[in-house]
Amino acid sequence: MKIEVNLLEGQQLKASFGEHEIISDQSITAGGKAEQPEPFDYFLASMPLCAAFYMRKFCQQRDISTEGLKVVQNNINLCEDNHYKKKITIEVTLPENFPKKYNKAILAAANTCTVKKVIQALPEFDINIV
Repeated sequence: MKIEVNLLEGQQLKASFGEHEIISDQSITAGGKAEQPEPFDYFLASMPLCAAFYMRKFCQQRDISTEGLKVVQNNINLCEDNHYKKKITIEVTLPENFPKKYNKAILAAANTCTVKKVIQALPEFDINIV
């Protein structure tokens, strides 16, 4: 997928891909107006969004209500001198009448998340001037 980024006014950026656009901003301390999430916030949010998608699909395939299904991600800094080293935990609240026999299976569905798999595969990055 090709993602094209354009610089907007202030510290805002617009990423365009396919028929979609995402606008980001920076915090006030970084010179932005904090009107949109920062790029790193979008990155962090992609994991629980992806996991929730797979859990919903799991429930839909088994005709299980998703009312009350809740996904909460916590991002914990593991090292004071390296703020990039993080532990990401996801807490899942299952619907009240969720069949207990599927507890392990719905977690397995969440673990099939594409975002998680790409992060775990340690992607390669290449930045070039064209």
